[in-house]
Amino acid sequence: MELLGQPEFGRLLRRLRIERGLSQADLVGPKVSASYVSRLESGGRAVTRQAAVHLAERLGVAADVFQVSPGTAATDRASALLAAGVTALDDGAPAEAVRLLTTCAALPDVSPAYAWQVLWYLARAYERLGDVPARRDALERLRPVAQETGITHLRVRVLAALSGCDRMLGDTEGAIARAREALTVAQDATAEDQAEALTALAAAEVEAGRLGEADEHAGLLLERAAGTSGGRRVRALWTAATVHAARDAHDRALPLLEEALRIADARSDLLLWARLRLAAVSAHVEVHGEVTEQAERWCREAETALAMMDGAAGRPAELDATQARIAFRRGDLAGAVRLCREALATSGTMSHHDRVRTEILLHEAELASGAGEPAAAELRRIAEEATRSGNLDVAARAWKALAEATAKGA
Repeated sequence: MELLGQPEFGRLLRRLRIERGLSQADLVGPKVSASYVSRLESGGRAVTRQAAVHLAERLGVAADVFQVSPGTAATDRASALLAAGVTALDDGAPAEAVRLLTTCAALPDVSPAYAWQVLWYLARAYERLGDVPARRDALERLRPVAQETGITHLRVRVLAALSGCDRMLGDTEGAIARAREALTVAQDATAEDQAEALTALAAAEVEAGRLGEADEHAGLLLERAAGTSGGRRVRALWTAATVHAARDAHDRALPLLEEALRIADARSDLLLWARLRLAAVSAHVEVHGEVTEQAERWCREAETALAMMDGAAGRPAELDATQARIAFRRGDLAGAVRLCREALATSGTMSHHDRVRTEILLHEAELASGAGEPAAAELRRIAEEATRSGNLDVAARAWKALAEATAKGA
């Protein structure tokens, strides 16, 4: 079944729905939300075979009404590859999605209506694989295509995603610049688009140690995201929690994370669902001062979910880092050191800020194990580098870890 591409599919879907006097909500079903129907009709989302069959049933038409006709041969292959790639991504097979979408992107004379969808889903597939440089490359290729489409929502999402990649790769100034550009583009757009840009900006400012600015933008973010739902609201809550956690205000971060946990849907985004649990573990342990049964359950759930993801790029560094914190709290210093080293040996899957926190934990565990001056010297180095770069919160954390470890050893 070779499906129509966008925007042709969306136009046909809207016409059939209106002819039957149905609302978008009337078409809702498994993996088909009202917002998804809206995006389909606007040409903003690619359709999967499963969704097409469901929509045909709700509309009371044969599923082949959405198939490519013989007269559309020029777009046949692009349409088929795009639909297959999106289906693979939805089915938890990002490596297969990359193969299909890369093939589609290489086709000659792919129209902008197809090109932006191919590159957007290709970037998402690389995100699932943990390949940040490849994701960034796909987004850079998408940027001029998004500009050509004139779709503000798409331009904001691309710039915000590029900001996230720059942040993960350690280019904090680039991340801030991209996020500010996204916010500028979103000024006259929807509150959802503004929330998308503010999420990227606050996260980048945390990474750069600009916590005052991050706190201000996190407040604006929660205002803009108040009426949103799903993954966008989850990310807004998580970002605001990250700002509080960076200031060691874990008691303010935890309620936001717990709200995000209640909203997050593993069926929509399993990676987000899992990573959110890892973030909640760290905040929960800091607030309660011990590893609770709840924290253990979140960690197990995250580990199970990550193991289920086909094609994931090895064991995520965030999981090792979180388990290292649990081991340290329990007094398993050797385990904490091992897990920290494994997390730090994995490139590209942790933000710079989280990597520094993990480095501090590593040397704190080494000091507690009797490593002595080498570990203390590393903590001093981190503190001094953070001070020079203006990241005073990280510097304070490193000095505190050194002082506490020294006091225990005295």
